[in-house]
Amino acid sequence: MRTTDDRYRGERARFELAMRMIRHEARTGTIRHLTGLSDDRIRKLYTSYFKYNADAPIKRRRGKTPTQITPLIRTPARTLESGVFVNLMLANGLISVEALPGPSLRGNIELGNCFCQCYETHLRIVPKPTLTFEWAWNLMRTVRCGDEIGIGRCDRCATTYLYDQLLLPRSACPACPTLCPSRPESSPDAAFAVT
Repeated sequence: MRTTDDRYRGERARFELAMRMIRHEARTGTIRHLTGLSDDRIRKLYTSYFKYNADAPIKRRRGKTPTQITPLIRTPARTLESGVFVNLMLANGLISVEALPGPSLRGNIELGNCFCQCYETHLRIVPKPTLTFEWAWNLMRTVRCGDEIGIGRCDRCATTYLYDQLLLPRSACPACPTLCPSRPESSPDAAFAVT
């Protein structure tokens, strides 16, 4: 009896995470990656619970999850917004500043719920957020790889921001022109890499 209860508890946790991700308009591939549910099961969940709900229509995003990093750091506002989300992930242990491999993403229900919590917090604290769930997922995967996006901390205004590691010279703090217009830009030595 206890084994059966554990199995159903695991199924229910996967189901609840899938429902939470569908509400954030996550793509089928992203939901499958974190929950282990089949594409057919995910589509049936959407059809049964969301497709015909007139009160709160949920869009289904098609295609693959975004993989580019440029839109995350294209403008100072987007760079700072992405930095806010990175801070939330750092605070919740989804990414680390040490060169240690993080927990596996595949089938990790706990990590999936933590990621959703970070995203929901981001939506509450950022005025007019532009970061979608899928772009936030792309951001986490890219930062965990550690080969394209770096995290810098300005030594003048203490803002945490993202920068393209392949771009030379490295971009300066995007907040300083607004917060400290009379001060020079932050130095490149204030950065630390995240894997």
